[in-house]
Amino acid sequence: MKKLFSILLMSMILCSTLFANGSKETASSSLDTWPQEPITVICPWAVGGVADLVNRKAAVYGQELLGQPVLATNELGAGGNVALTNFLKNKANAYNLIFGGEGAFSIAPNVDGKEAIMFTYDDYVPVMNMYSATFVMTADAKLNITNLDELKAYGKDHKCKVAVNGIAGSEAFIAKALFKELGIELTLVSYNGANLALNAVSKGETEFALSHQSQAKGAVEAGIITPVTVFSDKAVSNEVFKDVKPVGDYGITSFFPNTCFLLARKGTSPEVISKIRNAYLEIMQKEDMKKLFSQLMIEPSTWTAEDMNNHIAHVTQIVKDNN
Repeated sequence: MKKLFSILLMSMILCSTLFANGSKETASSSLDTWPQEPITVICPWAVGGVADLVNRKAAVYGQELLGQPVLATNELGAGGNVALTNFLKNKANAYNLIFGGEGAFSIAPNVDGKEAIMFTYDDYVPVMNMYSATFVMTADAKLNITNLDELKAYGKDHKCKVAVNGIAGSEAFIAKALFKELGIELTLVSYNGANLALNAVSKGETEFALSHQSQAKGAVEAGIITPVTVFSDKAVSNEVFKDVKPVGDYGITSFFPNTCFLLARKGTSPEVISKIRNAYLEIMQKEDMKKLFSQLMIEPSTWTAEDMNNHIAHVTQIVKDNN
């Protein structure tokens, strides 16, 4: 009986060992063959916006470079915070990815209403920065304001209304910081998308708006709105925005490039992160992606995870310094 019991015990141990080893091999194999299902990349901002256009164009190459279709989708609400909150339902190595940036991780957690933020930057793993962009502030052309000196003179006798994409986003913060520095009283008017914000100033609902350059391009060319400044330390000069002076020329330091991070859920393996990053870096080299970036007036990025982490920390410090 003892001999039989020993044989059974050894058999159980052997089976357990084989099962454990088999599990490890399966787990390793699943990472090697990731993805085995279509991938969904969620843009938490408006359809037709810069991030949405980049997402949809990049998704075209999913099958070619990742072996599975990539589905580009949108989930709106609270300037992106709804989608980023819902994304926490995903587990590591899931087939869902999401966009995010400094607005959600540096600004929203450090301004009024921060109690409603249910996530932190540490809940995600940065894969890559899809692009960097320079914001432009535009004005109703009837005001004839084309630089910050003219804006400051106008602001002495007027409380300014500025249209922005979300009350706790990047545009809203740099607008508040700028007007505070200039000593001008302002009212922020929030819209669910930069295009809607631009429509507001074009219709005369507000006097000013902040947006990406490409979003303002048509109205600037039509003479409906005029560029006032760009949020950079370098002037912008192209076929649409000719020699627009940057806020840096006026000694303003509370600005930063707008970013669009591609993110995975916390705990996603380095092998999966590397596979996604390498695929998207290759996607960014496609000629039609380069053409799209040129049309959108944004810059491709090769930032590392450390670069992205540093950006979030840098903007967080700027926000805290301005509270």
